[in-house]
Amino acid sequence: MTVASKDLGLIARLDARSNHDAFHSRMRELAERLAHEFEAPVGLVDSSREVWIECLGGDPESFPTAGEIVRAAAEGGATVDRVAIWRRDEVETVEWLILPVPSSRDTVVLAVIGFAAFRDPHGASFWGAPIPEKALRAWGRSVQDQLRADALRDELGRSDSFTAYELRDRSLYDRLTKRMRVSDPPERFQRMSLASLRDELGVAVAAWAPSSDREHLVVAGKIEGLEDDHFRELVPESVDDYIRLMNDPSASLFVGVERFLAVAVDDGPAAGWVILINPLDGRPLGGREIGLAQSVAILIGVQRVNARLYTDLKELLFGVIRALTSAIDAKDPYTSGHSERVARIAVRLAEELRISSNQRGDLYLMGLLHDIGKIGVDDSVLKKRGALTPDEYRQIQAHVQIGVQILSDLKKLHHLLPGVAHHHESFDGSGYPSGLVGEDIPLEARVLAVADAFDAMSSTRPYRRRLSPFQIDEIFRKGAGIQWDPQVVDALFACREDVDRITQKGLGESLKQVVDETLGRNRS
Repeated sequence: MTVASKDLGLIARLDARSNHDAFHSRMRELAERLAHEFEAPVGLVDSSREVWIECLGGDPESFPTAGEIVRAAAEGGATVDRVAIWRRDEVETVEWLILPVPSSRDTVVLAVIGFAAFRDPHGASFWGAPIPEKALRAWGRSVQDQLRADALRDELGRSDSFTAYELRDRSLYDRLTKRMRVSDPPERFQRMSLASLRDELGVAVAAWAPSSDREHLVVAGKIEGLEDDHFRELVPESVDDYIRLMNDPSASLFVGVERFLAVAVDDGPAAGWVILINPLDGRPLGGREIGLAQSVAILIGVQRVNARLYTDLKELLFGVIRALTSAIDAKDPYTSGHSERVARIAVRLAEELRISSNQRGDLYLMGLLHDIGKIGVDDSVLKKRGALTPDEYRQIQAHVQIGVQILSDLKKLHHLLPGVAHHHESFDGSGYPSGLVGEDIPLEARVLAVADAFDAMSSTRPYRRRLSPFQIDEIFRKGAGIQWDPQVVDALFACREDVDRITQKGLGESLKQVVDETLGRNRS
């Protein structure tokens, strides 16, 4: 079929009209979006032709002329990466936020949003509420970044490659979140996050520059000649500024730095900035880099704060355990150091039994605290040299329930209760407090029972002298399967020399380690 030339002309005019209508439809949607975002009147200016494209929410005659807006934007340094704030003069009652926004045409569209310069006591102004300049600038840049990211999304038409970017970015965020540990030193998480970010975005360097000089700069990657002090000069001058972007190689601040981006979390004075330098493929830094860098900055900030809180909590729990064990030792000088030795013996037995590291940590803490309930037993009973009466024996037995009551108020130590409650159970069911039999007794309690008995028999007490190694071995051989778990007794004989060497009374690094493990668990 042949198309006449006049038909081609008509098609061209219709296509131009269609493009014109589509452009104005997009501009109308943009104006509505900005008016909703800022809750203020909005105008859009075609900067190349100095004409208004759209005016929404206010009287057009109340707006400056399009030419005034274009000149104000130029004088205020408004670019695709910066906003400007402008007032005609000191007595002007309206403050104008000017932000360049992406456009599919060969022109820069300037969005103009009107805010009241002063608070109106009568509340009659239809302009946006007055906002401090720093806050307004930050708000404008945040919206500008989002618009730029949306423009990139539209330009790529939601193609498969863009979806892949989104999936990869989300995957990186998820991976970093899963690997975040409050027990890790902040620098370790920062270094791992920056290395992952650098590899994901394909940049020469990714760095974390804390706002405090007392914290260390962390850098993944290297640019020859770029020193640590230089990184701090790349961040915004004010801690209230959240983004600084430079895509002009001719304006480089330092040799070797062609493009850079510094991003912080925009919810208060910046704790620090994630800095990206020199994409390896020479591309400009933009919306994707801003979004992903800010996501990493958020994670670094969260882990940094939580690590500090964790350290405080760890020191508190360490102090509580140290105070409790000291209270046990002070209660009865004859048993001083008993809890520490039981803890160490239990861990050695657990190693022989191939018990997991988490359970060994639990056993160590259980050993330290297994006799904490003796704080509630009368001194005259604890230190009595002769035989106990039935009533006095019941008082001694009560120390396990007292210990459970004491530790029940410490939520992070709830997992220690089975060992504290049942370390006096006997394998044949004749023990206390519950008369449990065999493997119904928690494994930790069965291990503690052997460790507790071994140290007790190896120590001098008010009512008897310490037993000889031969006597101790005989008692364990005869009691295996009756008072103690035979497998735990076998483990004792297998590592007997190591157990004999466990004589330290102080609380060493082993306590600090298991406190770390205890606090680091996700327990309800």
